[in-house]
Amino acid sequence: MATLIETLIQVLDEECKVFDELLEVSQAKTQAIVANDIEKLQKVTDKEQDVLTTVTALEKKREEATTDIATVLGKDAKNSTLKDIISYLNGQAETKNRLAEVHDRLLDRVTRLSAENQHNAVLVKDQLDLIEFSLNAIRGANQAPETGSYNKGAYNTGETYAPVKGTFDSSS
Repeated sequence: MATLIETLIQVLDEECKVFDELLEVSQAKTQAIVANDIEKLQKVTDKEQDVLTTVTALEKKREEATTDIATVLGKDAKNSTLKDIISYLNGQAETKNRLAEVHDRLLDRVTRLSAENQHNAVLVKDQLDLIEFSLNAIRGANQAPETGSYNKGAYNTGETYAPVKGTFDSSS
């Protein structure tokens, strides 16, 4: 049992380190978005994918360790969470405290990472809104004003003062 708990603590420690790395990558992503540096953003995104692959492998190990501990303790292995396992360790104060401490550190990392990702999502949305605004401004600049001519049915005829050019018309 003690080796299972030690394995779980080691996996959680590794996850904390990987989440620290992921947080650094996410902060680098923020800088790339703000600087509008597409090449750097691509490199950061590639690095992020590598780190996420590591996170996935560690999550699998954590789930296996959690399931094994719950099974040994005779608890529901499928629905046991880390908090549940901590509560099962009533007679083992030192182990319980170590597991609770690493759980809290991991929770802190995940919370900070979530906030950084939400910030990045807002920045990307703002960039996309700016691009859409710019495209609309370009389209509007290429449209000639309408004449205000109406037909017998009192509908605007849509005639313009000048011929309409395409957005990317090479003849100026």
